Amino acid sequence: MKFLAVSFLVTLSFAARAQSYVIMENGIVVTTDTTGLTYDFGHFAYPQKITLKGGQYFVEDGTVLATIDETGLLFRKYELIPEKILGKGLNYFLSSEGVAYAIDRKGSVKISEFEVFRSAVNFGGTFFTVPRSPGLPALDLYVVTSDGVIQKTELEFQEREIVEFGGTYFMTNRGVLHTVGADGSVHLETASRIGVLQRRGGNYFVDSAGLLYTVTDTGKVMLPALPVSLRLSTVHRFGSNYFIDQAGRLFVVDRWGSIFEKPMRDHDFRQAKVISL
Repeated sequence: MKFLAVSFLVTLSFAARAQSYVIMENGIVVTTDTTGLTYDFGHFAYPQKITLKGGQYFVEDGTVLATIDETGLLFRKYELIPEKILGKGLNYFLSSEGVAYAIDRKGSVKISEFEVFRSAVNFGGTFFTVPRSPGLPALDLYVVTSDGVIQKTELEFQEREIVEFGGTYFMTNRGVLHTVGADGSVHLETASRIGVLQRRGGNYFVDSAGLLYTVTDTGKVMLPALPVSLRLSTVHRFGSNYFIDQAGRLFVVDRWGSIFEKPMRDHDFRQAKVISL
């Protein structure tokens, strides 16, 4: 891997990233905020009408864009949704015409258009790559911040060098894990001996050793304490900041990387129909 000018930034900001949703079979929308709380605010969405989805947004009938803000509130708005989507992530999607739609922490949509985005490849949750020059294997890394700002980093990767694309993290073919902070900073994880990524969510993953890691909004990788009710072998639905086990238990990962079980007596999450990934 070649780095033109690498600087891994350390930040103490707590920018929001982890807001999300799950749509039940009966159309009830349950949302989550960045602190790991869950809500039923009475929103409904017909699962069969969802035409596009990401970590903190979904599109209904190709015309109505619903976004989730950092407090778990859901907003609907009419947007001209492109017919052909080139790629998408947790908080953005790109059209084949180079138009980028980025959703910020407040649920607002920021639209920008750049010719270079037409060539975008390799889409992660909060990042994507673009060939540096036509016909050459070098790729530039772009990140999408929690403020909805798309910015080019100083990192350069070679084609097929990134082999695992997660939500706020990725791994190279040398087994090196990188994380992306909510402010767009990129961090190299060197302290842990992380195995191959086996199961991936937005801000968490399970490696080949069966360990569950979480990624904080500042890009720190953690081995969090697990709820006593959690058995990783029974988890089978993976969302952007939550996962659901076979018994219908919902576990949420907050912006600090902690995991909590979130019982909601009126909802059976075995009936979850639309997951936010």
